[in-house]
Amino acid sequence: MKESRFLAKYQRLYQELVQFSTDSSYQKSLNRYHELVKEYVQESSDLREELQTMEHMRTDFSRTMDALVNLVFKVKYDEASGEYYYVMFEGKLAHDIGLTSDVVKGKSLAELFGIEQALFYKSQYQKAFQGKTLSYKHCYNDRYFHTTLSPVKEQKKITEIIGSTVEVTMYEKAESKIKYMADHDPLTTLPNRRKLHADLEQLIDIPSTYPHVTLMFCDIDRFKYINDALGHVAGDQVLQIVAQRIQSCLRDHMSLYRMSGDEYMIVVTDDVWASNLIQLGEKVLDDIRQPITLSGKEIVVTLSIGVASTTCNASTSQELIAHADMSNHYCKVQGGDRVLVYTDKMKESYNQLFSLESDLRKAILHKELSLIYQPKVDVSTGYLNGLEALVRWKHPEKGWISPGEFIPLAEEVGLIAQIDEWVLYEACRQNKEWLDRGFAPERIAVNISASEIQQLHFAEKVERVLRETGLPAKFLEIEVTESSVMQNTENCMQTMQSLKVLGVTLSMDDFGTGYSSLSYLRQFPLHYLKIDQTFIRSVRTNPSDAEIVKAIIQLADAFKLGVIAEGVECEEVLNFLKENQCETYQGYYYSKPLPPEKVEKMLSIKSEYRS
Repeated sequence: MKESRFLAKYQRLYQELVQFSTDSSYQKSLNRYHELVKEYVQESSDLREELQTMEHMRTDFSRTMDALVNLVFKVKYDEASGEYYYVMFEGKLAHDIGLTSDVVKGKSLAELFGIEQALFYKSQYQKAFQGKTLSYKHCYNDRYFHTTLSPVKEQKKITEIIGSTVEVTMYEKAESKIKYMADHDPLTTLPNRRKLHADLEQLIDIPSTYPHVTLMFCDIDRFKYINDALGHVAGDQVLQIVAQRIQSCLRDHMSLYRMSGDEYMIVVTDDVWASNLIQLGEKVLDDIRQPITLSGKEIVVTLSIGVASTTCNASTSQELIAHADMSNHYCKVQGGDRVLVYTDKMKESYNQLFSLESDLRKAILHKELSLIYQPKVDVSTGYLNGLEALVRWKHPEKGWISPGEFIPLAEEVGLIAQIDEWVLYEACRQNKEWLDRGFAPERIAVNISASEIQQLHFAEKVERVLRETGLPAKFLEIEVTESSVMQNTENCMQTMQSLKVLGVTLSMDDFGTGYSSLSYLRQFPLHYLKIDQTFIRSVRTNPSDAEIVKAIIQLADAFKLGVIAEGVECEEVLNFLKENQCETYQGYYYSKPLPPEKVEKMLSIKSEYRS
C-alpha cells in the first residue's frame, strides 16, 4: 500500500511537471513552477529510497530532468571548505548554457562563473541556507534568468537547497526597450519630459549635493510656420539640428532634455555657470541662428530661452518648471530670440487663464461643447471598424478653442470630471441613436482623464450612463493613457476590472510615451494598445521608430492584445502596418475627425454594403 501511494503521487507530479516544462509562456507563475520542481525532486528522492529495487524510477527521474525546458539544480554546503557546490544541474536550459551535472561536478562557483558572479551566487545561497525562500534575476553570458531558491530540511536542519531557473532574456530586453522608450524622445534620442521630472525631483531632494538647480527653457520661435511651409519631415530635421546645436554648447553639470514639440530644457547644477546663464544663453542663441539648409532651402531658426532657478522661490520641480515656462512666455511676447530670467512680476500675465477658466465653466453649463468623431479603420480590409469621440469647444466670441488649451486647464481647475462625463454620455447617446436608426453598429472610444480612471466609482458612472442611454456595453470603448494608469495602479486596475465585467472594451492610449513595466501590463485587463503617433509618423524615415513600433506590435501579440496605430497620414505608413500585422489604424490618410452628420453618411454606406 505504501508503494502504491508513493507511486500514485509520483505519477501525478511527473505528469504535472512535464506539462509545466513544455510551456515556455512567461505568464506561468514562477513561484508555482518552483514549488512543483521542489516537490518533484524531493518526492523522487524519497521514492528512490523507498523503492530502491525499482530501476525504472531512476530512469523516469533522469528522463524528466532531461525533458525540462528550464533548469533545476541542488546545492550543498561544505563546512570544511566553506564552499557551496552543486550535486545536480539538469534540464534543457542546463545543456543550452553548457553547464550540466557532469560539468559542474567537483567545481567551485568561482571556477564555473568567475569571482564576481560567484560572490553574488554565494550571497543568495547563504540566504537560502538561513531558511529563506527567495527569488532573484541574474545575467550569465549576456542572457537573463530568473531563479527561485528553497531550503530543504532534514530533522530540522537545512541540508541542501533546490533551485529552479527560467530564461527571461526576451522579456528583459523588451522591458529594457520599453523603459528606454519611456525615458527618451525617439526623434532626438534626448531624455524626455518624464525623465526631466524624475531627475529634477532627485536633484531638488538632495540640496546638499546640488545647492542650486537652474532651468533654461528653450522654445523654437514660430516653429509652426516651419512645419507648415516645409512639411513635418523638414520640421523633424530642424528639431534634430537644434538639439545637436544646443548640446554642443553645454559643459559639465549640464543636461539637455526634449520636453515636447519644439521645447527643450537645459538643467544646470554648477554654481559657477549658474552665475553666467545669460552668457550661456547668448552662446546658444548665436549657434542656433546659423543658417540651416534643408532640401536646398536655407532657413534661420531662433529660440526663446526662459531661465529660472531654485534661488527664486521655487522649492519643487513643478514650481521651477512653471517659472521657466513663464519667463519663456515673456520672451515670446517680446518677439523671441532672447534670454530672460524669471521674476515674480511675470505671474501677472497668467491672469488671462482665470478668464478662460470662467468661460470654460460657462461653456459646460451653456452646452458650447460638441463632439466630432475620428474613424478607426481595419488595416487589412480598409473598412470602418470603430470611432473615437473627440471634444471641441466653440467660444461665442473667440471661436474654436483648441483642446490643447482648455483640456489641460480643465484638469488643473477640476472641471475635467464634468467634461469627461458629458463626453461619455453624449458619445453613448449618439451611438445608441445610430443603432436605433439602423446604421451599421460600431464601437465608440472615449478618452478618460487620469483623475477619472483612478476613481473607484467610475465604473458605476459608466454603468449608469449605459443604462440611461440604452447602449450595449460592447459598443463602448474606454481609452486611458499609459501615464495615467501608472499614477495609481491599484485603483486603476480595480476600476478597469469592473469595466471589463460590464463588457466595456479597454485600450491603453499613447503607448510607448510613458512607463509601464511588463508585470503591470500583464495584470491590466486591456484589449488594445494604441501606438502613439510620434512613433507612427516616421516609421518609413526613422529606423529607430520603425523598430519601436515593431517591438510594440510583437509585445501586444505576446499578451494577446490588439494594436491600433494613431496618426497614419500616408500610404507608405499604412503598408508598413500591413507588413507588420497591425490590426487597426486611424489618421488623416483615411479621414480627419468628422461631425455627426458626416459620420452618418459613412455609416449608411457601410450599412448598404452589409445588406
